[in-house]
Amino acid sequence: MRWLEPAPASIPDELRAFVGGHVLVVERLTRIGLTTIAAARAFLDPAAYTPASPFELPDLEVAVKRLKRAISTGQRVLIWGDFDVDGQTATALLFDALRRMGANVRYHVPLRQGEGHGIYLPKLRDWLTKGVDVLMTCDTGITAHDAVDVAQAAGVDVVITDHHMLGDTLPAAHAVINPMRLRSGHALRDLPGVGVAWQLIAALSNEVATTDLARELLDFVALGIVADVAIQTRDTRYLLQRGLETLRVSSRPGIRALFERAEIDPLELTEIDIGFKLGPRLNAQGRLGDATACVELLTTNDEARAAELANQLEGMNARRKLETRLIEDSAMSMIERDPSLVDYAAIVLSHAEWSGGIVGIVANRLAETYHKPVILLGERDDLAFGSARSVPGCNITDAIQANRDIVIKFGGHAMAAGLSLKRDSVYDFRRRISRTVREMAPGAAEEPMLEIDGYLGLEEISLGLAEDLRRLAPFGNGNRPLNLATRGLRLVRRKKLGSRGNHLELLVEDEAGTQQRILWWQARESMLPAGRFDLAYNLTISRFKDAREVSMQVVDMRPAENESLEVNGGVTGSAPAFEIEDLSGVADRRRKLDEVLSQSTDPIVWREMDESVGGWTRNELRRAETLVIWTAPPGPEEWRAALRVVRPRRVVFFGQRPQEVTAESFLRRLGGLAKHVLSSGEAGGQTTIDALAAATAQRTTAVRYGLRWFVETGRLDVEVRGDGTVRL
Repeated sequence: MRWLEPAPASIPDELRAFVGGHVLVVERLTRIGLTTIAAARAFLDPAAYTPASPFELPDLEVAVKRLKRAISTGQRVLIWGDFDVDGQTATALLFDALRRMGANVRYHVPLRQGEGHGIYLPKLRDWLTKGVDVLMTCDTGITAHDAVDVAQAAGVDVVITDHHMLGDTLPAAHAVINPMRLRSGHALRDLPGVGVAWQLIAALSNEVATTDLARELLDFVALGIVADVAIQTRDTRYLLQRGLETLRVSSRPGIRALFERAEIDPLELTEIDIGFKLGPRLNAQGRLGDATACVELLTTNDEARAAELANQLEGMNARRKLETRLIEDSAMSMIERDPSLVDYAAIVLSHAEWSGGIVGIVANRLAETYHKPVILLGERDDLAFGSARSVPGCNITDAIQANRDIVIKFGGHAMAAGLSLKRDSVYDFRRRISRTVREMAPGAAEEPMLEIDGYLGLEEISLGLAEDLRRLAPFGNGNRPLNLATRGLRLVRRKKLGSRGNHLELLVEDEAGTQQRILWWQARESMLPAGRFDLAYNLTISRFKDAREVSMQVVDMRPAENESLEVNGGVTGSAPAFEIEDLSGVADRRRKLDEVLSQSTDPIVWREMDESVGGWTRNELRRAETLVIWTAPPGPEEWRAALRVVRPRRVVFFGQRPQEVTAESFLRRLGGLAKHVLSSGEAGGQTTIDALAAATAQRTTAVRYGLRWFVETGRLDVEVRGDGTVRL
């Protein structure tokens, strides 16, 4: 990224004195326009913030009157929700509140597979035959014209609560509550679906309930705001602050069971726990199964049932993680095979084996990696359907809407959308949506920028500083964490973390010898610096062995002044770090190989699947002056890894390609290796992913897919462990 140096901040003395603590806190407040004591107090302390009245939402008063009548007369109310966390929590909130007010209420959460977002007409007609007097939607319904017409024609009043973008016209419902109907900049404008539902219940409970019901429901609101990546400004920030307070002391059996499974200390819960632990567990059920189980989990009073449902979510989340890894590996392989895919202003990829319920997670990761909108699509029959994720400055739903003539169905908001189109239109859609993004948001297609909030020395980093900066939390969309930076660091050592080793723990040192551990999630080892470098990072608070400690997490790095950053075995802007001799075209390679070996000091030969030549596989390489590449590496990651291990001064490239590989020949080879492992008494049915990859001269991703094929076809039972070992 291109770093933007901290903007000068003119801080009034009285504001500096009021805020106190580290100057970074008051500087952030000033840069976001909070230059008075009153504004700063309202941002830092929810007790000092004055929220807007729910009745500022259009049609809210009409909806309150209709629901009061339904409750008092025992009319049948049906809540129609959605399967993401925003929809789940909105459904749970409405159901729990109306039930406690004495309403005759039921709910329906559509299945992602088969029904999809919105109101599925066949299912609605089925519900109408069972008897419904009032149909309430949450997190959906703003474009459901046909469904509303069907319900109204059957004598059912429809109350819509939604937050998605408005269509050209509003549905002909009894009430349409949507903050998008408010002017831009209104305090309620950025509410997610669960926030809109809460505003309705807050107004209704003042007239119907006898307890502080609205306050008790704020735990649902906090879950939905963070999981839906809502813009955390004005009333949305206020509700999240209050919601986190409520969530920490929630007595709901389902939420307590989730805390236990996710190993969360409720009293120390933050928005990070929701985003990375609770949200994914709830979302997994909606993506791969029936999200009705999540609503039941959130609203049940039965502790045994809550524990059972929480365990179900845990298993579904494990499956979600596996499918996410497979789709991400597949998407990255597509990009490696065709790098031109990232030259588009929006990355659009599709695959027949991708799950429509999972692609959104991967799209979000790729959008963060490539700093541009990403649309991933699964394929079934003649349709392609999936999810879009965007970057700040690009309203992806607007971009899709500009190409609606080629899209069958879509919906969403600025940062995320769902869509479907004809399978044979994907190429044309990629070209058109990229052109639209360049026209609508030219900045989104340019070099990404990183705003630096301040520079620190390693000696300044402490738990106390991290706790001071937490006063600006909760962080998220609309209130990003502070990006701090330290200059002139040196990498001392690195350690791989995670089941796939895709995270790193770095130990860095400054010129004075002060050292700090840094975590780098989703690390790209090829970008690890060789010389001195500047590091941008966030500070968080973690717990290790029952003690709280400060945690530094990598955001970006760049060469220090007058330093070069080693990339792909070379140095940016200079000659390669080694001499290279290309002998791929010589006539008698075997004779030339013997000649090279006899004339070289400390050579090592890298060869795989060619036992006619003595040498080593990728897992057997060591430091050497000369690296001879006899067979071509299967991919760039393996090439970079070999250079890091061998650190040669000279590379001699023969680049023999192994015999042509087809799916059939690869599986036959992999199956033969599996048989050998199983028949070997010493191995005990155990090997490693890396060993199988080297033995087949393929990438580890290919081996994982191959083993999965053997499992799915019933030929093998395979257990892949976190350290990469495999038991057959």
